[in-house]
Amino acid sequence: MGFLEKSWGCKVIYRRVATKGELQYYLRRFATSEYNDYSIFYLSFHGDTHSIFLEGEKKTEKKLTLKELADMAKGVFTDRFVHFSSCRTLLGSDKELEEFKNDTGALYLSGYTTKVDSILSAINDIAYFDQILRHQTKKALIASAMEKYYNGLSQKLGFKIF
Repeated sequence: MGFLEKSWGCKVIYRRVATKGELQYYLRRFATSEYNDYSIFYLSFHGDTHSIFLEGEKKTEKKLTLKELADMAKGVFTDRFVHFSSCRTLLGSDKELEEFKNDTGALYLSGYTTKVDSILSAINDIAYFDQILRHQTKKALIASAMEKYYNGLSQKLGFKIF
């Protein structure tokens, strides 16, 4: 994220989140007008089909589904890019992913459908965010650039944009 901050001059906030309580706290903070200029939510966790894992929770409570996250977010993702840099979070039914996008008002939803290598996914994430910053809200241009320049990497990682 520091690379993008330096190369694009964009503002970046980094927060470590390990529990539902911490996640709720930061989601509430980001709902305030003070953070309106932040258009990308970069969520980096361990994950599985339509879910992320909060490592600070008890074993039976670690899994947070996208539905639960949508309920917790309460408008925070509206008109923002929401990216899951986690294994398999976007694996499964596209219908459920579209529901998450619609329920949260996210401008775009993106992430991975496979078990990802952290270095390769970081490279893909930087490339994706670079395209977002270049093309703003023009999804066709963002998707086209990702396909043109990074297709092999994106396919290997099962990268999707909704």
